[in-house]
Amino acid sequence: MKGTAQVTSFEVFERVAQGLRMPDPARMALGLAPTRPAAPRVIDAVTHPASVIPSRDGTPTSALLSVESAVAVGQPPRDVDVLTLAWIVGRLDSHMDRRTMLILAAGMTAETAATIADPWERLSRALTGPQTLDEDTIERLEARTIGFHRLEYVLPARAIYQGLTTHINELSNLLQSGPPDRFRRRLAATAGEAATLASWIAWDLKQPGQSASFERVSALAAKESGHPIIQACTYAYRSNAAEGHTAYEAVRQAQQFLPAQGDDATRAWLLSREAEELAALGDRRAVDLLHQAEEAYGRARPHRERAWTRFLDPGRMAAFQLSTYVRLGDERQVIEAGQAALSAVAQDADHKKVAVIYADIAQAQLQIGDVAEGIAYARRALDAAQRGESTWGLQHLTTVEKALSTQQDQAARDLLGDIVSTRRTLGPSPA
Repeated sequence: MKGTAQVTSFEVFERVAQGLRMPDPARMALGLAPTRPAAPRVIDAVTHPASVIPSRDGTPTSALLSVESAVAVGQPPRDVDVLTLAWIVGRLDSHMDRRTMLILAAGMTAETAATIADPWERLSRALTGPQTLDEDTIERLEARTIGFHRLEYVLPARAIYQGLTTHINELSNLLQSGPPDRFRRRLAATAGEAATLASWIAWDLKQPGQSASFERVSALAAKESGHPIIQACTYAYRSNAAEGHTAYEAVRQAQQFLPAQGDDATRAWLLSREAEELAALGDRRAVDLLHQAEEAYGRARPHRERAWTRFLDPGRMAAFQLSTYVRLGDERQVIEAGQAALSAVAQDADHKKVAVIYADIAQAQLQIGDVAEGIAYARRALDAAQRGESTWGLQHLTTVEKALSTQQDQAARDLLGDIVSTRRTLGPSPA
């Protein structure tokens, strides 16, 4: 309070919250998990006054649809201050799980964010001149970039896109203000990490022009900052938006930006993606690449490396293995990888990842002739893609669509019609 010390430890916030017996709204404003987890119902009755978080219009959020259910019905959270939310999520990083992010988003309105004014006052002062830019401001901006990368895989793209572009504009203003060299490279690096995410999100929102513009920004930032690996992330995202040889070449291009050593999380990601694309081309070398990816992942520290590597966990690695073996038609390995991927799904409600995993399992079931199971998993994949408003998830159903088109079963025809209808609703792929 006196301004003589800066709290930098997550544990300190925990001790302060416990010592003051903070109510849940105050704990969540600090980015801490509530002491009473929310009930697993879509709509909670207001039974505990201490747990009520007012929304902008004064209606308790506990009486509204939760953020998780809002995502489920395809609506982004209302009135969420995404910039502040991203900063808190990035600041706490590995201490913040998916459910806590969603709970915090439910109460992070413009009004509640206003109580955390100091970071943004500092940023406002920094934007008025280079003389006020300091280490603390840089760290806050870096944390916000990490937060946006983490929010991308739990919220629909349109829920965070505007906030992300505002964040990039603020970074641009600071870079144009002539910051000292010791800050300029870090600002350029975090701008590049934010821009490559914005490019991916713009693609997901069917805005290829803006996607290409942000790609150019990330390339410039990679060069300016001396972090060419930012380009690796850009090309990896591009490979997700392509198919066949085009996707494979994008992954190979991404690998050109890897350093000789280090950055093992990005390395594991790219090796896994290369394995997927080689498998899709019928190349058995994909199995060797999976082994290399596992070795790299064993050395990796996803939460310590890059803003974009936070997504890489054992569940995602299992999903890469499943996808690769499905494309190779290796039934024995598909069963083992599928079980591992399903175990990850049971603990993770990330709709974008779930959609991809279920689509791969559906494809495997259809390949071995189990039409009923294939349809069931394809239905789950479609549902998850709709909830996450995920073009990427829907794209993974393309192969399933082809398999369903040959089926005479009414359930298969109904599902095929729903996939086509959803594709029209979300719009054609911009790839």
